[in-house]
Amino acid sequence: MLGPLLFDLFINDIEDGINSTISIFADDTKLCSTVQSMEDVHKIHADLNSLRDWASTWHMRFNVAKCKVMYLGRNNLCASYVLGDVTLGESLIKKDLGVLVNRRLNNSI
Repeated sequence: MLGPLLFDLFINDIEDGINSTISIFADDTKLCSTVQSMEDVHKIHADLNSLRDWASTWHMRFNVAKCKVMYLGRNNLCASYVLGDVTLGESLIKKDLGVLVNRRLNNSI
């Protein structure tokens, strides 16, 4: 019981300075935002830089090989995003809490 509680306390400030919606479950972190313009893309880049800086401050790291982008919606700009020095790859299907979801938010794949 003490381990998860201490981890929650340790990552308690991860949301500081993040404008996008961030959700954390165990060791899984998701950053979500609506993208309608290049300004929104720049905001996500700033959020990713904030996450990188947070991880560096606390001597942690994100497994960038597992970090993916899922573009939702027809009018999405499908911009490329970078975490650290690595451009994030695209994911067409994501398994979230045991449920497979595709980019159309359809779970019957």
